[in-house]
Amino acid sequence: MSEARAGRSRPVRKALSFSAGEWERVERRMRAAGARKFEPFARAAVLDGEVRVQRVAFDPSVLRVELARIGNNINQIARHVNTESGVTFEEMRAARMLLTQVQASISRALSQVPEGD
Repeated sequence: MSEARAGRSRPVRKALSFSAGEWERVERRMRAAGARKFEPFARAAVLDGEVRVQRVAFDPSVLRVELARIGNNINQIARHVNTESGVTFEEMRAARMLLTQVQASISRALSQVPEGD
């Protein structure tokens, strides 16, 4: 930070660029707000203005095929457990592995959903 800016009450400086059409919109808004200078108007708009956040809902349809395959395997294990008198260690391990696959699939899908502020 330069010495000239060090003594300022607002030492952080940012710049904006506008197209001609965008600047006309800014000027109209400044007039409507009764603002005569851009800097205080822009500061108020940035600090106090409304920010619209668009959230994308989680769509499980992208997981449908993968979860259907895993669900089919779980159903086969459940059918086997219900018809037999016991469950082997390998069957339990397979069921746990399928559950881990479900959790990983959902986590991957959720990580691709954009976050809003």
